[in-house]
Amino acid sequence: MRRTVDSTYVLWALLALPAVWFLAERFVLHGKVAFVPWTGILSCWFLILAMAVTPLQLIFGPLPWLKRRRRYFGVASFGYAFLHLFFWMINANMGALIRSFTRTEILTGWVAMAVMTVLAATSYDGAVRTLGPKWKTIQRWIYPMAVLTLVHWVMTTDHLMDVVIYCGPLVVLYVWRVWRYQSRLRKA
Repeated sequence: MRRTVDSTYVLWALLALPAVWFLAERFVLHGKVAFVPWTGILSCWFLILAMAVTPLQLIFGPLPWLKRRRRYFGVASFGYAFLHLFFWMINANMGALIRSFTRTEILTGWVAMAVMTVLAATSYDGAVRTLGPKWKTIQRWIYPMAVLTLVHWVMTTDHLMDVVIYCGPLVVLYVWRVWRYQSRLRKA
């Protein structure tokens, strides 16, 4: 049982299950599910999970299972963001695609996706070794990317309370983390 819980293959299969369902529903069953919102929400859930690991460790102590898999959640977030963009693009016409670069609520999503692509492209072990200390600097781009994602979500949703419910705890954790860091600086 422990082997199954620790298996990266099992975790990747679980992370991919919604994507398999979305793709099968859309292209095999020709379903009419709202793919764009759901892929965006799943992307945000995995982003929130990846970003919550450090603050949760500061509160609860070491969480080795979660820490070892943080990158997987970040890459899953990228995968669902890619599907979000893909489903949006197949539903948009060329005019809507061009206009999207002039609409703040969509442009924030484009920029967040560009940053997320860099983060995902540098998330494998070889990139960590090759980039050395620069890798950590690049991975810190997650913070402005997360803000852009939040702005995109707030500006495109009809359900603002969902954003508050999903992102609120992460915002609280990061405010607490900054406060903790600042209070340690003042004591030093």
